[in-house]
Amino acid sequence: EGSQLVNDSQHSTPIPMQGHITSSYFSPTMQRSFALALVKGGRKRMGETLYAAELTGNYPVKICRPVFYDQAGDRQNVE
Repeated sequence: EGSQLVNDSQHSTPIPMQGHITSSYFSPTMQRSFALALVKGGRKRMGETLYAAELTGNYPVKICRPVFYDQAGDRQNVE
């Protein structure tokens, strides 16, 4: 949480910020982590890769749809 999101993993400081991660979680169902973030022009940037800037390096993150698991809602429509 709190990581700045930037366009370029190799940009020298100061790095122009595109947004920041507000929260992150691990999903046992998907067997991976995911995060929520505020991003400039976020809905228009679906599929883009940004980088989470950390002291230990910059990590790639992909902007995806808000509903990224079970988009059809099949898991809730069981009898």
